Amino acid sequence: MEELNKKRNSLEIGEVINNTLEIYKKTALQAGMAILSMYFVLVLLFFIGSNFFFKMEEIPELMKNFNPEKFSLNGRMIYLTIITVFLSLVAPFMAGIFKMFQDADHEEEIAFSSIFAYINSPKYIHIVLATATISVLSNGFNLFLKDFFSEPFGTLIGVVISLIVGILTYIAIPLILFKDFNFINAIKESSKQIGANLFSAIVLMIIAFVLSFIGIFAFCVGIFFTIPFLYAMQYSIYKRLN
Repeated sequence: MEELNKKRNSLEIGEVINNTLEIYKKTALQAGMAILSMYFVLVLLFFIGSNFFFKMEEIPELMKNFNPEKFSLNGRMIYLTIITVFLSLVAPFMAGIFKMFQDADHEEEIAFSSIFAYINSPKYIHIVLATATISVLSNGFNLFLKDFFSEPFGTLIGVVISLIVGILTYIAIPLILFKDFNFINAIKESSKQIGANLFSAIVLMIIAFVLSFIGIFAFCVGIFFTIPFLYAMQYSIYKRLN
């Protein structure tokens, strides 16, 4: 029995990829439309908000020279706060895409409205807090470690730590959604499970990243319909380990 449980809770790369492909094929259109819709809303809000601070013609030049690492300490603090708030606000909608995957996995109807599934849910606060915690840890190390180490050593350490945080917390959100973990326990459990299957998890993440960005060659818009593969892999890894 112990051997069976150990096998069930390990990452079989081929099995996870097959499961990801099956879920992706069922949800690519709905999940892609959800991500595309959120993108247009966010871009619209960005340009509306930017008009309060900059002229429209100044924005392309500002974006071209945009580099948070060159900001002052206060500037980086403000940038980190904005990024964290932004990711935390978007996270509950992205969590709805996992609901699509679960519905597809259980042969249930897949609905676009699933992106709103967790907005009024008790899990909302844990989704937001987990996202904020991961963002502060990941982006914070990347932004501030250069103040303590000489370049390029500080930047390198920051990038490595950010990657480690991102990898170990990879399934924290699915654990909150489907196992009713609070945000602290979800981060701990994700780190434990991914850490125990680190090599396989990294291989699967690389495969998901590469395949999800293939859509950039399809007139750029196609990327919105291949990015869901990245999230489908996340769900499949969670499912295999739980």
